[in-house]
Amino acid sequence: MAEEQKAPDMREIMADPKKAIAFFSSIPAEAWEQIQNKTAINVFEKALLETEAYRDFLNSMDIKSEKIDSMEDFLKLPIMDKDNYVKKYGFDKINSAKAGKNLYSFSLSSGTTDKPTVWPRYYAQEEGYIGIFDMFMNLYWKVDTKKTLAINAFNLGVYASGIAVNVALRPLTQKYSMTLATTGSEIENIIATIKQLSGHYDQTIIFSYPTFVRTILDKLQDEKIDLKALNLKLFIAGEGHGVEWRQYINTLISGDASNVTDIIDGYGTTDLGLLGVGSALTNLIRDLSLQDEHLRKELFGNTEVIPTLFQYVTQNYFIETLGGETCFTSSSATPLVRYNIHDRGGVIKFRDMERALAKYGYDYKKMLSDKDIPSNVIFQQPFVYCFGRRDDTVMVGGGNIFPEQIDPVLFNDKSNDIHSFKLGMLTDENQHQMVQILLELKIGMELAENKKIEMEKTYHEIILNHLLSTNSDYAVSYRSDPKYCDPIIKIFEFGSGPFSEDSGRTKPKLFLK
Repeated sequence: MAEEQKAPDMREIMADPKKAIAFFSSIPAEAWEQIQNKTAINVFEKALLETEAYRDFLNSMDIKSEKIDSMEDFLKLPIMDKDNYVKKYGFDKINSAKAGKNLYSFSLSSGTTDKPTVWPRYYAQEEGYIGIFDMFMNLYWKVDTKKTLAINAFNLGVYASGIAVNVALRPLTQKYSMTLATTGSEIENIIATIKQLSGHYDQTIIFSYPTFVRTILDKLQDEKIDLKALNLKLFIAGEGHGVEWRQYINTLISGDASNVTDIIDGYGTTDLGLLGVGSALTNLIRDLSLQDEHLRKELFGNTEVIPTLFQYVTQNYFIETLGGETCFTSSSATPLVRYNIHDRGGVIKFRDMERALAKYGYDYKKMLSDKDIPSNVIFQQPFVYCFGRRDDTVMVGGGNIFPEQIDPVLFNDKSNDIHSFKLGMLTDENQHQMVQILLELKIGMELAENKKIEMEKTYHEIILNHLLSTNSDYAVSYRSDPKYCDPIIKIFEFGSGPFSEDSGRTKPKLFLK
């Protein structure tokens, strides 16, 4: 009888980036999919065993857990989200780590009601980040051979991104010729660090949010610093960014708009951890989708917007699409089964992506090879794409702004001149992203232009002060980048401009497309 083949030791593999790259590039797409199914069942069993809340959650819906032993059964399990699970049961019941007992540390995320949610952090989860960062920084930026200045410009404190990046990079400073500058989002410290130290290194890597990265580059240009001479690389996360944005930034930092390796993005949330990482391949696919409408619609549906695109490790996540939103099964921090974070997006199998590219005449292997990119950058993991957190949410500088955070300002006994509002994002010619809040006057109200401008200024101060006092994520982002996190307020008469689309609706669309 043949011996059962032992599973690879992932800790050993991830400790050596060359082994990790060889391993990940050798696994076929079908194997990643099989692993994903095992992950789903394993997380379900873990949640059932370790968390009182999940057992009660299933019992409340009359689900017999002992009958769940196949993927067909798994896909019948109820969908959970922050409202029906996290808020309902509370921290101690949804986590195996208990406050006051075995809770190592935690992060905070802001919810739609402005009340931060506590999520645990685990050593094992953070150790996993080290191998992931080590691998992609070797794969794309050759940190094993280049002296590197790494700047962690994510918000620090109880926010997940900044701490996760710091944990991942710190051990690598002992492994490579790498210096870590933990500046957080203090812009003056970032600029001073780059001005004084970057000349001693072969490259400088900035880790931050897309909006704030844009501000950093502007400041450097104001200081007459040659961006191309810095040999900049960027790891960005926390908010979406358009293809045009990446191409524009590529032009600033390297002169090559079509570069697919200098800017790598991550898809992470406080509740689930690092869900996916961008790649040379995902950047290439997004570039192709920008120029080819048919490919874009084949991959992402009938949309003019190209979502952010990532690949994910199926040992950690099972991801599915339900009603145009992505649901995650993961034990990365808290065992969560079919958990909907209400990100609009979907999943694409690797072979389906290959077929779509071939259908429209794109040989992705040759296209990457023509850019002198070796074949080992191609991992056959599935793809997950994301349009945004929700239809009615905007993200700027890592902070979310929800309609529920604007409502109290506009609809109270002191304010009686606004009928409705919309949230949206603006992108200027230099690819700065800015949040805009459009206000619709009540029926019959008409204002002269000077009065309208005066009212816009008044509401700007009211809304800004409210957001700063109630939305902790936004407040941190604003302090880091007041120019581009500052909301733009525009007032329209009833039913005019962008509000004309609401004619005949009982509920207006709150997000400006």
